[in-house]
Amino acid sequence: MKFKMTPNKLMIALFAVVLLVVPIVTAALPKQERSENENRSLAKMPTLVDANKWDKAESAGDYLGAVKWKYINNREGKAFKDDFETFFCDHMAGRETWVKLCNNLTRLSGQREINDVYILDDQLVQTFKGYDENTVDSSIKAMNTFAERFSDIPMYLMLAPTSQELFSSRIPSYTGLMSEKTFIENVYSKMENIGTIDALSNIMGHSNEYVFYRTDHHWTSLGAFYAYQAAAKSLNYSAYGLNSFNIENASRDFRGTLYSRTLVDSIKPDVMDYYFLADGEPTVKMTCRDDREIKTYDSLYVREFLEVKDKYSSYTGSNVPLVTIETNVDNGKNLLVIKDSYAHSLVPFLSKHYSSITMVDMRYINTSLNNFIKMDEYTEALFVFNVIGFAEDKNIAKLVLTR
Repeated sequence: MKFKMTPNKLMIALFAVVLLVVPIVTAALPKQERSENENRSLAKMPTLVDANKWDKAESAGDYLGAVKWKYINNREGKAFKDDFETFFCDHMAGRETWVKLCNNLTRLSGQREINDVYILDDQLVQTFKGYDENTVDSSIKAMNTFAERFSDIPMYLMLAPTSQELFSSRIPSYTGLMSEKTFIENVYSKMENIGTIDALSNIMGHSNEYVFYRTDHHWTSLGAFYAYQAAAKSLNYSAYGLNSFNIENASRDFRGTLYSRTLVDSIKPDVMDYYFLADGEPTVKMTCRDDREIKTYDSLYVREFLEVKDKYSSYTGSNVPLVTIETNVDNGKNLLVIKDSYAHSLVPFLSKHYSSITMVDMRYINTSLNNFIKMDEYTEALFVFNVIGFAEDKNIAKLVLTR
C-alpha cells in the first residue's frame, strides 16, 4: 500500500517530533540561572534526596531514608512534579520563542491583556483592578504609628500614579480597571500626622508628554521631575525649572518590566534620560548596602547598569535595604526616604536640596530600622510608593518594629 501524507499525519508527525526533540534538547543544553528578557531568576532543578543525609549514609537503608518520599508523593501541597514542571518550563529549549509565539496568538485571538499588562498599539500598561484591604489598612496603620512615635520629624506621603491613570481612556471599561485617583484620595484621607503630596495632578497636567515609559512600569525622569516639582511646597525647597537642566540620553534601547511580562516586540524601546544642573551638580557620595557587600559611587547614576537588561537600576542602583547619599549641600537638612523603586529616579532631583538622603526599602528589612539608622538624625521623612506597589506591599507594616 502506497503511503500518502495527509494534513492529519503531518500534524501527528510534527507533534511527535516536538514531544521527542524538545525534551532531549532541553536536557542537553546548559542551564541558565537568569532570564535577562524576563528580568527574573529561573527555577533550579529540584532535588530528590536530602544532601546531608545522603552524604552520611552508610547502608542501603540510610540511602533510602535520604530520599524525599513525601516530597515525591505529595498530592496536596508542594510536590516534586510541580517543581520539575516549573524547572522544565523555565529551561525549555527555545522557551522565549515559544512564549512570544503564544502571546502573539493570544493577541491575534483579540485578547489585549497578558500577565496583567494591557497592550495598546504604542504602550504597555500595568493594570490595577483591585487590592487586599487588610494589606493596605495594615500599611496605613503602621505608617501612622511610625509618625506618632517620631512626631518631631515632619513626614509626608507621595503616592505616584502609574501609566494606567494616563491611558485608562484608551482601555475598554469591561477590563475592570480601578481608579488610581480614588485609591490615592482614600489612602490620603486616612493619614494621621503625615502630610500628603499630590503628584498625580501635576503629572496629569503633562499627560501629552513622555512621563511614563512605554515598556516599563516606572515613570520616566520627566515624570519624576514633575513629581519633584509637586513636592517642593511640602518639603520646603525651591524647585528648579526644566530649563535649568542639561539632559543626557543615557539609553535608547531600554525595554523594561512590562516588556519582560509580555515579550511584545512591536512597542518601541524606551529612552532613558539623566538630568544634570547646567550650572553644576552638587558633589555626592552614594553608598549602597545589602547583606553581601557595600558599594560606593560618586554619582547617583550608576552607568554599569546601562549594559544589562535592568537599565532602570542605573538610577541610584538596584533595590537594596539601605542607600545613603551625602552631598556638599550645606543646609543641615537630612531626608529619610521609605520607598519602592519609583523613588530611584526622583531622588536625583531631591539631592539638590539636602545635605544627606537615606533610602530605605522595607522589602529587604525584617527588623527595626534602629539597627540601620538613627532616627534623630533626620529633619524630614518621605514615603514614596507607586499605587500598585503600595496596594500589594505587605512589608510596610514592618515599620511598627521601629520604636
